[in-house]
Amino acid sequence: MKIAVDIDGVLADQVSAVLGEIEKDYGKKYTKSDINRAHWSFDGIEIWTEISRLLADPEYVMRVPLIEGSQKAIKQLCGHDVFVVTARRPNTEEATKKWLSRHFPCLKQYYHARTGTKHNIPSDVLIDDLDMNIVEFVRSDSNRRGILFLHPWSLNDTDIEDYPDQVYYCPQWQSVVKAIDEITGDQN
Repeated sequence: MKIAVDIDGVLADQVSAVLGEIEKDYGKKYTKSDINRAHWSFDGIEIWTEISRLLADPEYVMRVPLIEGSQKAIKQLCGHDVFVVTARRPNTEEATKKWLSRHFPCLKQYYHARTGTKHNIPSDVLIDDLDMNIVEFVRSDSNRRGILFLHPWSLNDTDIEDYPDQVYYCPQWQSVVKAIDEITGDQN
């Protein structure tokens, strides 16, 4: 089974990292629970703008922490054809691949997808933290499954509830592994 795994919010704890930088650079303190939608902003600055700015710095990329349980889970899933898909800008690719190599050596394939195009990735399953990516992915093929890695910003008024047989909601990696086991069992 082919499994595409997003980086930010799934493997990398990008939001915690960027919030630390926002506090340092702007003197504003926020928590992950404050980020309640994908296009969250503070003082008129969208979080994605800050993330893009910071990802241009390879040293920052290398400091982004892991999502808890991600390394163990990826090792468990590497019996499948597991690969990375990301909408990070191409100028971050070298540092991103270095970060991945350090933390997830079994993830060799890397697909760059512009925002809103993850449904074009050749995969049976997509693990992502944004509902819009999951909806586009499962809507494109009724045999596909999406795993929404839940965070406060994961649900953004899409019609994700219209795909109950295709979408799994997982708040941590342990539940992602269970969902993959269930999907694999359903395919046999």
